[in-house]
Amino acid sequence: MEDELFDLVQRAQNGDSEAMYEIISLLKPAIRSARYKIKTDRQDDLEQNIVEIIMRKIMNYDLALVQSPDFSAFCRQLKPENR
Repeated sequence: MEDELFDLVQRAQNGDSEAMYEIISLLKPAIRSARYKIKTDRQDDLEQNIVEIIMRKIMNYDLALVQSPDFSAFCRQLKPENR
């Protein structure tokens, strides 16, 4: 999966919207899990915010610094304090 994610991020950074959609789809279970932990009237906003942050992080992720694809390192960059 890590190689696949690396390739998807690379494609997304090159403007491939389908690759971006695939990444979001891979992360959808985690997004849904977070969504259901808050009040119903805020769930849609939270999901949208999470997707927006993920997209921004994907576009700013420096693949040149990656020696080998590392999903855990990518996830650490998704933390809000790194926005």
